[in-house]
Amino acid sequence: MDNDVRLQYTVELAAAGMEDGPHSTLAAAERLRMLKARQEAMDKLAWTSREEIPMQQGSVWELYGGVLAQGVGSRTLVFKQLPSGLRGIEGKEWRIDDVGVHIRDFGMDPAQDLLVVIENRVEGTGMTCSVHLKSLTTGQKHPAAAQPAVLTHTPHRGRYSYTIQVAEDCVAVLMTSSDEDHSEFLIWNWKTGHRRLHITGADLSSFAFLTSRHVLLTSLPTMELDNNNVFHGDDPRLLVVDLERMSDQQGIEFSDLDYLCAFHYPPLNDNYATVSMSVRSDPAPNWTPNPELKVPFHVARQDRLFVITFWVVEGNMHIIPFISLVPSWTFLDCINSMAPGETGRVFEWSEWGPNGSRLIPAPPTHTSVWVCYVYGMTFAMSLRQGSQRVIVTLDFNRLAINRAQAEQQEQQQQEGEGGEGAERPSGDRKKVVLADERPFRPANIFSEEVRTSLPHIMRKTSPFGAEGEGHFDAVMISEDSLVMVSSVYILTLEPECCHEQRYAGEAGEAQEFGNVRGSDFAPIKFSPNFNFQAWRGTAVQQPSIEISPSLSIRYSEHLALLSRDTEVPEKCHRKGREGRP
Repeated sequence: MDNDVRLQYTVELAAAGMEDGPHSTLAAAERLRMLKARQEAMDKLAWTSREEIPMQQGSVWELYGGVLAQGVGSRTLVFKQLPSGLRGIEGKEWRIDDVGVHIRDFGMDPAQDLLVVIENRVEGTGMTCSVHLKSLTTGQKHPAAAQPAVLTHTPHRGRYSYTIQVAEDCVAVLMTSSDEDHSEFLIWNWKTGHRRLHITGADLSSFAFLTSRHVLLTSLPTMELDNNNVFHGDDPRLLVVDLERMSDQQGIEFSDLDYLCAFHYPPLNDNYATVSMSVRSDPAPNWTPNPELKVPFHVARQDRLFVITFWVVEGNMHIIPFISLVPSWTFLDCINSMAPGETGRVFEWSEWGPNGSRLIPAPPTHTSVWVCYVYGMTFAMSLRQGSQRVIVTLDFNRLAINRAQAEQQEQQQQEGEGGEGAERPSGDRKKVVLADERPFRPANIFSEEVRTSLPHIMRKTSPFGAEGEGHFDAVMISEDSLVMVSSVYILTLEPECCHEQRYAGEAGEAQEFGNVRGSDFAPIKFSPNFNFQAWRGTAVQQPSIEISPSLSIRYSEHLALLSRDTEVPEKCHRKGREGRP
């Protein structure tokens, strides 16, 4: 009997995209029960508890590994471990009253009790960027870091935004200048203090760890304006860097990068050009929770979904965002097909994109501010359904898809039989497998029709009303939670002849996600002289955003509402790790 339970538990773990947790007093039968309860809640996107958390008056915040961290003033951080009754995680709160330096930005890895604090110091005409490695629980120097537990870099003096990611022994920092078209990307071994890589250049806008050895970099194509005021640019692409092969290379120009391989996207149509790209994936590859939590199971360490967002400009001011969803195995299968020692390999779109990814239009709530919209193999977004909002998740776990397809086929057979006890078709199905090949809309962005077919499971919540819970602007996802972001804001740019764009697909047709229609896409307004480099973090004209003072944070298992109750300073025009002003 015990062997049967263990076997069933192993099967259910794989189907859920999970791994068994560390040894504890929990028997296999209890872990199986908890796993089934969690999967049922995630399948229905149903929440079981709720908590309201006041947002602090700080300028930085972070959500990673189930921990919400917020800045208070310039030197204090407060933390909250988000609880989970489904996995036996107790909520916990703590604070570091003084981290010892002025916090410019920070990142963290709760699994390693690691807090990474960025400090900028101006010395005469120069500048030093210090990366402090501290304990997440105490704020003291991290005992596993080479003392004095500080990594340093001397960039050109200027104003920088930062993207910080921790992957096992690596700390990666992308510095993006807001004064000039310039970025610097650095990777250190935070335990030894050894700097493994340093890349500089204008066209590097975002990165993510593909494996502990490989890093994905977005490569912004060169964009030119001809005499007829028509934009022309190269095709967008992603580059892969092999850290083992490039280890210890310093000061490399991005344009001269000896990359392992490149993944090209389809060519854009005339008068279209890519002005910004970002890539997101959480958690880092091989990440496991802190052993002290003693979780019964956790998201598998290998498979990850990468969310690549493109902002494409048509003509002078018409901005169209869209999203490319790519599982890690699509990239890794191509890399594994390369000959030993081969470098500079180019994978054209036809070799990897149509069957290994999904292209979708970006919903109006998709943003470079609230960027925790992916966890493991699941992407979360919010859409309008009539006058109401729904939360939609897209799950690319292959085993879960196979199981859901079998269940869907069985249900369709029952419905086709039309027997008295057969389940009738529902006009509002909350879970559906999408495995058909679909053309991307609006079609005129690319020079030829682009179709993608990577199967996935679409789940959605019941519609939220216009008031109360239904008033939210974005959604984020963690391992046990959905986070609803709500804010009342006024977005103002320069008052000169603002143009409005309402994105509703080609010729006004609605975009479809299953039976959810995203036809009411929000307006985007731009001044004609708004600097395109704003999309790359170097705009001089900054939008000003005012937030209603009556908002707060509400957390709940599988549902949370997160908002700010203070005016957003320049730093908070972005989520901490995304590196956008």
